[in-house]
Amino acid sequence: MAPHDVSMAVWCTLIPPDEMYKFSKYEDDLRSVSAAYEDWLVSMRGKSFIGADIGMLLDRIRILMIDIGIACAMNRTLAEEVQSVVSDHLRTRALEIVSELKADSNEKAAVKETLTVFFQDIKFTRDIFPEEDVMGVIPVRVSPEENSSKGRLGKLVGSRSKKVKVDKESTLQAALLESSNVLKKIYMRLLSPDPWGTY
Repeated sequence: MAPHDVSMAVWCTLIPPDEMYKFSKYEDDLRSVSAAYEDWLVSMRGKSFIGADIGMLLDRIRILMIDIGIACAMNRTLAEEVQSVVSDHLRTRALEIVSELKADSNEKAAVKETLTVFFQDIKFTRDIFPEEDVMGVIPVRVSPEENSSKGRLGKLVGSRSKKVKVDKESTLQAALLESSNVLKKIYMRLLSPDPWGTY
């Protein structure tokens, strides 16, 4: 069996397929993680999505992380490793979505930069206070992108001489709304039969 080939006996859909080989020795514990994920799916599929804001969605994902910890109560190392892998992939997905946002106005550029920093540092295992955490990473000045062919860093950094002051309150409200849209996308994927498949 090749290093990355994993027996279906230890398969767990919550763990991205390319990461499964790391957990192949934890057959019994992975069954517990799978069962916890299935239970979470059942409980979350019954919850309304309408009006769910970023705080609510983050709480639902944190519940999953807590459930993983409970499922691996006798193996803290495994619990933390599963939580870390799932968090890393959720973070990567969120940043991919944010990278596609337009930054062709002052406010959009500020929102994009804010969300990039917010999702780079987000800890899905912890209680998050979106308004405080988002407000804390809003830039003082930004440069709207002029040329879509620029690299991501170029779009965010831009020319210092063209940077404009950011209205923190309007940026906060726009960033909270946009972050909710980002969270809805990755949360919906977690609820799907193939959470790590291509879009």
